Parts: sequence; structure tokens; C-alpha cells
Amino acid sequence: MKIVSVLVFAFALVGTWALVHNPRPVAQSVHIGIQNDLKNIIAEYVQKNLPESKNLRFEKFYTQTLNKSRVRAVFAYSFEDKTEEGEPAAVQIDGEAILNKIDETPETVTWSFDQLTIQDNKVTFTDPIQITAGTGDQGGEAKPDAPPATPADPPKEETQQ
Repeated sequence: MKIVSVLVFAFALVGTWALVHNPRPVAQSVHIGIQNDLKNIIAEYVQKNLPESKNLRFEKFYTQTLNKSRVRAVFAYSFEDKTEEGEPAAVQIDGEAILNKIDETPETVTWSFDQLTIQDNKVTFTDPIQITAGTGDQGGEAKPDAPPATPADPPKEETQQ
């Protein structure tokens, strides 16, 4: 039994060592370069299309290797902007991008930005927006030009057997 335990321990030790020292299909420096370039692209896009925006922050940003020539970037960023009425609002956008390797030299690796998916877009108003609705019927009496109120579905009677 001791021999089996030693063999299992040795197998686990060799397996984890091989896993840790296995060469990565995409180097860490490439991931950092992709993240920096995508952050710059997003910042330029927001500034160009929303020149009034400010305080751009990346809440989440990471890349993950899908295979040796494909990388997935996941991000969430937020910024402050003004609504059409000029009211301040905070905007948060979540999404992901797929990049494919198109060229590799000893000095650089070139990736194509093939797919962009915006998964969630949230707008939080800094100052509450007031909504004014019609006055409606407050007295309980039907107005002469309004049709009488009828329930959409009459209540159903429950029967037990």
C-alpha cells in the first residue's frame, strides 16, 4: 500500500510540474500588449463619438487564450456623459472581443480585431429624472367620454374535488 501511495504522489508531482512548465501558446507580454491596445481603441472611440464624456474607467479587463492563434478579451468600462436633455448620467458597458493572429515576426505579433459583442449597457442617472403622468381619474367617477372600466379577466372561482 505504501508503494501505491508513493507512486500516486510521484505521478501527481510530475504531472503538476509538467503543467506549470508547459510553454504557453500566447505569451504574457502579448496579452499585456493586446489589453493596452484595446483600452486605447475604446478610449479613442468614446472620446471621438462622445466628446462631452469624462472619467473613463475600466472596471474589468482581461484576456484569455482560446488557442494559439485566437484570444478573447472581456471588458467592462464606464464613463460620465450627459443625456439629450443635458442631465448628467453614468454609462457602463460590458462586452467582449475576439482577436485572431494574422502575422507573427520575432519582434511583433499582429492580431485582427474580428468580433465585438456588447453584452450589457447600463445608464444610471446622476440626478433623478422627474416623470409627469396625466392626472387620471382621482374621484372614482367615470368621465363622460371615457368607456366604463371593466376588469381584464374576471376572478376565477377555485373548486376543490
